[in-house]
Amino acid sequence: MGAITHTPAEKTLIDLLDGAEDWRAAARDAVVRFGLPTKRAEAWKWSDLRRASHGIETAGQAEFRLNGATAADRLTIDADAELELAAEAGISVASIEIDIPAGTRVVLKERYSLAEGAFPTARLEITLGEGAELERVVLCDTPENSIPVVRSRVVVAKQAHYRQATLTFGSKLTRNETHITHAGEGAEVELGGVYLLEEGRHADFTSTVTHTGPGGVTHQLLKGAVAAHAQGVFQGKFKVEQAAQQTDAKMTHRALMLDDRAEIDAKPELEIYADDVQCAHGNALGAIDETALFYMRQRGLSEVKARAMLIESFLAEPLDMISDDVLREELAAILRQRLGAIR
Repeated sequence: MGAITHTPAEKTLIDLLDGAEDWRAAARDAVVRFGLPTKRAEAWKWSDLRRASHGIETAGQAEFRLNGATAADRLTIDADAELELAAEAGISVASIEIDIPAGTRVVLKERYSLAEGAFPTARLEITLGEGAELERVVLCDTPENSIPVVRSRVVVAKQAHYRQATLTFGSKLTRNETHITHAGEGAEVELGGVYLLEEGRHADFTSTVTHTGPGGVTHQLLKGAVAAHAQGVFQGKFKVEQAAQQTDAKMTHRALMLDDRAEIDAKPELEIYADDVQCAHGNALGAIDETALFYMRQRGLSEVKARAMLIESFLAEPLDMISDDVLREELAAILRQRLGAIR
């Protein structure tokens, strides 16, 4: 492959990462050689990042904040906390490493605070010690012209429990990646997600869970609703290594197309090298139940109100995994408010 002509966004990112080390150096090299990912890359076949970045030419700043203060690059968290990804307009890079000590229980409330035209590429490394419990609740409510790309790598030790619930409303292009290394031996992973996309918005959920030891449990449930000229993407993969006998893993994706001009792309995968497992995946796309809508309207509800109630009822299930009643209702109220804009 010959040298490519870099876009302004690519040139800015290359300059921004000049002299970087660790994963940043690898990222810079990839952009130098190939540019930002396009649909020609299998992992990005429905999310053209290079195209989405058109018009972004300057560097911005991004940082993680813990409980309102600028966070260190590596943290140990042993109590409930709030993590914020803040980013200015322009392309930027941020990363953080988080350790959850063995035997502790933590609820981590995470949100994105992005300016108009922000393009942060962020990386989280999260490690759970043996017997630790982490409940991570992520709210991605960002400007329409922003491009958040967030990759999380999570290592789950024996007897640990990792629970993640994400609510996103998309943007010009939103990409939430979660890659989990699952030790098994009593460890459990629960992944829940909801996406509600208005016209012109794009959200991409990409995840992999690699089971490396026996007796692990993973349950994943993602639900979405997509309006006209919006696009939802789900790419989920469970990999079960030979040593991971007696793995119990179930993946489900269900979504509503709110208009014939909506687009939903899904690719659930199982890669299994063990023979004593219970693994399954399911994917279902549909439309609003017109019969239910009719009966609700007969009870005096407007069509807009009836549709909103039906969509909310459909989407609510993944948020039920949030253990904190107040936090769960907070996200449900935000979802309810955004449903008012869907037509």
